[in-house]
Amino acid sequence: MKKIVFTVLAMAALVACQSNNKQGLDDGEAVEIVGTDSTGLVDIFAYEGVVPAESGKSDSIDYLVIITQQIDTVNGVYQLTQTYVTADGKAAQQMNSKGKKIFQRGTPQNKMAKVYKLVPDSGSNQTVNLLVESDTTVVLLDNQMNAPAKPDNHRLKAVKHHKHKM
Repeated sequence: MKKIVFTVLAMAALVACQSNNKQGLDDGEAVEIVGTDSTGLVDIFAYEGVVPAESGKSDSIDYLVIITQQIDTVNGVYQLTQTYVTADGKAAQQMNSKGKKIFQRGTPQNKMAKVYKLVPDSGSNQTVNLLVESDTTVVLLDNQMNAPAKPDNHRLKAVKHHKHKM
């Protein structure tokens, strides 16, 4: 029960930080972002990973995706933070989006694949597609829902505890 209460408080703090304060949490604060809410009616999932930037340089993008959905449903809502990291390891531009998480079956390569389609509420028409590889791993797909040539470089892993500066 203590873990569930902590999860709810952490999610409330995370949402408050994103909506009210761009500085967010201190680096030392750990936030539990996988679990259920205090009623047990909502699942909260999070995935994180570093993906090479499309520019082809050694720059990268740090992804943090938090998905919330009612138990026994396949659709929900998401929050996504993408932080551009330069080749020398310095965090540069950060982009945040939120919207609907829609479950979809099938990709051009695999008609039975499970895909999370992240559709932003506003400000961007850039949908993010995540191929569900396992309970703990998703792979970023391109705009045509094709898997990357090197999926190892595009995997996001489920996280339980996360230190994140907003």
